[in-house]
Amino acid sequence: MKKIIKFFIKNRILLSILLLLTLSGWSTVALASANSVIVQSDSVNVRVGPGLAYANMGQVKKGDKLAILAEKNKWYQVRLSGDKIGWIASWLIDNTEVSSTTNKVGIVKVPNTTVFKSADSNSNVLGTIEQSEKVTIMYQEQDWTQILYNGTAGWVKSSFIQGTEKTSGSTNTSNNDNGIKTVTVTQSSTKIRIEPNQNGRVVKSVKVGKKLDYLGKNGKWYKVRDSDGTVGYVASWVVTVSGTKSAVKSGATNISEATIVIDPGHGGNDSGAESKKNTFEKNFTLKYAKAIKEQLEKTGANVILTRSGDDSKSLGARARLSSKIQADAFISLHFDSSAQANSGSGVTTYYYNKNKDGDLANDINNQLKSLSIGNRGTARKDLYVLHYNSQPSVLIELGYINSSSDYKYINSNSYKEKVAQDVTNGLKEYFK
Repeated sequence: MKKIIKFFIKNRILLSILLLLTLSGWSTVALASANSVIVQSDSVNVRVGPGLAYANMGQVKKGDKLAILAEKNKWYQVRLSGDKIGWIASWLIDNTEVSSTTNKVGIVKVPNTTVFKSADSNSNVLGTIEQSEKVTIMYQEQDWTQILYNGTAGWVKSSFIQGTEKTSGSTNTSNNDNGIKTVTVTQSSTKIRIEPNQNGRVVKSVKVGKKLDYLGKNGKWYKVRDSDGTVGYVASWVVTVSGTKSAVKSGATNISEATIVIDPGHGGNDSGAESKKNTFEKNFTLKYAKAIKEQLEKTGANVILTRSGDDSKSLGARARLSSKIQADAFISLHFDSSAQANSGSGVTTYYYNKNKDGDLANDINNQLKSLSIGNRGTARKDLYVLHYNSQPSVLIELGYINSSSDYKYINSNSYKEKVAQDVTNGLKEYFK
């Protein structure tokens, strides 16, 4: 017994350190689990938004533990493995009394605060946040704080964030007590965002002249409702309010002020479709993208290619680039192929969301109707680079590469230059 007592006395410092580490680890786990739920059903879909109308982004299984970030319309915004963010129906999990109000709001104290993918300064950088911007704090781990950033989880130094008494469930959006009833859009492709900041996910885009119901104000952003029931935020500088005599100056009101992403499909190990002449789709899409870029730059437009060489680019990276730079339009280039050679022909312009992409698809496709290859019109299709693109976007199939009749045009400089001019003219029409 005396030996045991002597051991504890001799090693009391070491034991104290171990106890503190244990309590610290427990505190971190407790903070991370303070607002979590367990999946009750065998398999539950996770969606990109709070409703059945939103696309699936994956599934969780019975027994999975999920951290809740927010609540909306009986749906929970949750953090998944890999720090992905999605929405799940509250009635499919076992704790329907949980509230998201335990997620605190923080204020960024340092200009251009870096957001990292992991709690490590050597990990990938997700972006930066401006000083005084509000963020949702999910939990803290020693010197790092995890926040909600652009629909995913990111990490910032704890010393760069000041906590507040407010919670992420609260809002400072004022009631409509100033007599404003509507706002009118003054900039083409104005984005309605789910949150009142430039990093908020885009719900939809609307054209110049669109009237929106005014619901309130949050800083320099107006909370609005569209006629289809969509609710979100628009920047005050791209609209004019009812009763105002002069409209706010527009941003990209013509093509010379627009930023356009051109996406040459495939590349690298992904060669795409193959022609009867043993040439590959990836080579044609790049040539056509460069020709379109050259034509657009003559108008003064800012043009970005998703790849400028024979590179491998993921579909996610292509779509995210468009969102990251807040492009005014995204155009993905491809060449079709049929199961049997010479059994297909024509040009098709695809879109995913008619409200967001429909006008862009129509304006470009109307110009492409003059091509030597027949036009198959516009069509809705659930393609990754369109579905997961927050900006107005289309994908154009510029003919069938394994059709002898189509290929003779596809392989000609005259057809390539005509496509470049037609796409440019379509964008000019779109940005009027």
